[in-house]
Amino acid sequence: MNIPSPTPLLPSARRWRALYLLVLPAALLVLALVPPGGAAPSWFPFATSCGAVTGLPCIFCGTTRALQHLLHGEFARALYYNWLSYPLLAAACAFYLCSALELCFRRNLLAAIPCPRLSARSLGAFAAGLLLLWCLQVYLAVSQHKTGLLNPRGPLYSLVVH
Repeated sequence: MNIPSPTPLLPSARRWRALYLLVLPAALLVLALVPPGGAAPSWFPFATSCGAVTGLPCIFCGTTRALQHLLHGEFARALYYNWLSYPLLAAACAFYLCSALELCFRRNLLAAIPCPRLSARSLGAFAAGLLLLWCLQVYLAVSQHKTGLLNPRGPLYSLVVH
């Protein structure tokens, strides 16, 4: 199998990689400094989450709190709020490392990875995967009585929780 050599990194791509190398640590520092479980500040643009509106958590409900707990070394609490915080943080760190290597070598290392073709079948499989992931999140929230992610006044809550 012939693997193509990485293409040169364009100046605009270098700027985006450098910005990412600055933004990710800053965002993680802000998350680490905010105490876990605290209410969102009044200036925050989103007053409620989709879980508060529908009554059931979305796929990423609890991810911010999970990342806060993960950054504080509270692994069980992070797992409680949203297990997706683990692969999300791992992917962000992997992309951070890849961006740093791309800037050092001035090569687009990710260009060598083949892109999947989009078809009706692949989009349908992706949508089915998201639906199954959401069902898993709802099941975990209901079965473990995650009151921070559930809203008993939401319209979908009464359909699922008896």
